[in-house]
Amino acid sequence: MYSMKKYLLLFLCLTLGVAYAQDTLRVRVMTYNLRFGELASLEELAHHIKSFKPDFVALQEVDSKTDRKRTPHQKGKDFISELAYHTGMFGLYGKTIDYSTGYYGIGMLSKYPYISVQKIMLPHPVKEHERRAMLEGLFEMGNDTIVFTSTHLDVNSQETRAEQIKFITGHFKNYKYPIILGGDFNARHYSEAIRGMDSWFAASNDDFGMPAWKPVIKIDYLFAYPQKGWRVISTQTVQSLLSDHLPIITELEYVKEASKKKY
Repeated sequence: MYSMKKYLLLFLCLTLGVAYAQDTLRVRVMTYNLRFGELASLEELAHHIKSFKPDFVALQEVDSKTDRKRTPHQKGKDFISELAYHTGMFGLYGKTIDYSTGYYGIGMLSKYPYISVQKIMLPHPVKEHERRAMLEGLFEMGNDTIVFTSTHLDVNSQETRAEQIKFITGHFKNYKYPIILGGDFNARHYSEAIRGMDSWFAASNDDFGMPAWKPVIKIDYLFAYPQKGWRVISTQTVQSLLSDHLPIITELEYVKEASKKKY
């Protein structure tokens, strides 16, 4: 009888362990401001990104078909298409402004196919300032569905950044899928804008990441939503001189509500 109970208990533990594993999502994400490719070739940037084997990458300062005087080696290139090709990932692009015969904006790379994608322009109270946006994708990650988003906030105004954060937080408040947001927030960790992310899970550390050759500030971040259910497995601000920003790579685990039920 004792042996039977022992084996039954072991079977129950193994069953619950499998159920827990099935209700846990792991994802490796990256955010990287490319400085419009001024300091490196697209092949170098792609190789660098690929070496970390991310599931998703949020990209900022992404050119497409421009003739930028500071980057003659990138003339006419469509960044997101070339980065997608050289990394073997899916590429998505969102224009924020027309620039120098082409476009300038944000993008993302994904290991997984997307269900839908949309570009959403952020609040723009000072009309003389550059427009900013977020690029939001809904992705099939195996049997799971996840939202991944890239953004680049206003560089000129604390008030505008705080308003943009308020808009982003309100936009995602009632989503039923887990969300990861990466980007260049142009905001220090103590700023009103970053304090406005207090309902999100902080998915990156406090390391300075800009300028890359001598970091003295942090303005790049990864966040996840809802706040409950996430934990960081590992996070790193990567030392690199391919841009003026250091990329951040984080591996996250999300325990879905089903795995929190009591048996």
